[in-house]
Amino acid sequence: MLKKLTVIALALILTIPVIGNAKDLTGRFGLGYFDSDAPVGIRYWVNDKVGIDLGLGFESIDLGDENGTSFWLEAGIPYVVYPTDRANFFVRPGVIFSSLDNRVYGSGASDEKWTVIELMLTPGAEVFFGDHFSLQAAHGLKVRITSPPDEISDESSTDFGSLAGSITWLGFHFYF
Repeated sequence: MLKKLTVIALALILTIPVIGNAKDLTGRFGLGYFDSDAPVGIRYWVNDKVGIDLGLGFESIDLGDENGTSFWLEAGIPYVVYPTDRANFFVRPGVIFSSLDNRVYGSGASDEKWTVIELMLTPGAEVFFGDHFSLQAAHGLKVRITSPPDEISDESSTDFGSLAGSITWLGFHFYF
């Protein structure tokens, strides 16, 4: 146990001097992602307070004689509420549109698509390491609207809940 704590302490001591000041990112693009379902993403900072996020995800699953394909489109607007020297605390409204193959994510009976729309409000933090790299984590609330294929049901469902980022849900951006 003491060995683990020593390694963690050393990692923190070595990392803290690397953390740079948060820069004015106005007009800069960052490659990275906010949500792991849409990991091919960009962030553009309109000014020092407002950014625009866009992400895309795609999946093709081999089902034997054909493939089951699904995709995700994610968008959000991070708004910096409290900037510091090395990090920005932000609030981010966002939306994820998903088109999911029924053979992979549903009953498996046909190649029809499920439609899922998630509306999120997430406070979070983006921590800068030097001039170009940042890590971010967020948590918050979401509303999920799920519409199954017509052959399964004509009714959609709406769910409300919380979401939280764990170590596997950290986002990153590399700014140019």
